Amino acid sequence: RKEVALPIGLSALVLDQLTKLLVRETLPPYASIPEEGSLRISHVVYPGLMFGLGGHSAALVVLPVAAAAITSFIYWRYVPQNSRLLGVAMGLFVGGCLGNVIDRIAFGGVTDFIDVGVSAGFGRLIFNLADVCCLAGLVVFSAFLIRLRVVTVPKEQYIIPYLWRSLVK
Repeated sequence: RKEVALPIGLSALVLDQLTKLLVRETLPPYASIPEEGSLRISHVVYPGLMFGLGGHSAALVVLPVAAAAITSFIYWRYVPQNSRLLGVAMGLFVGGCLGNVIDRIAFGGVTDFIDVGVSAGFGRLIFNLADVCCLAGLVVFSAFLIRLRVVTVPKEQYIIPYLWRSLVK
C-alpha cells in the first residue's frame, strides 16, 4: 500500500542521519573501533556512490535525486495501491537515496561507517545505513517484480507496457 512508503522512507532517512551524526560526533575521521578486525565502525567521508563505488563528480548528487524522484513519480502515479511490498521497497530506496544526498550537500561527501573486511585480496567494504536501505529497496523491488510476474496477470496489465501506454498517451 502507498501509505507504507512514506513512514518507511522517513524512518530510513532519520535512522541513517542519526547513525551518521553519532559517528561524526564520537569518532575522529579515519579512526576505527576496533582498530583491527573483520567488522569495525570506521569514520570515513567518501564522495562516491553506494558501498564506496564511484568518485568525485557533480553527477553523484544529481543521480540519486533523479533516481528517487523518478521512482517516486512512477510509484505514486502508475502503480496500483494494493502492494505493501512495493511500498516498503520504494520507501527504503527513496529514504536511502535522500540520506546520502543530504550528506553530499551538507558535508561534501557521504559519511560511511560500517566497515567490513572482505575475503583476502579484496580489501574492505565501507558503507552506511542509507546504502543498506537503497540496496534492500532494490532487492525488495526485484522480489515484487518476480512476484508480479509469477501471478497470472493479463499481458496488457504488465507494469512496463502499462507505464509505456500511460506515458505515450
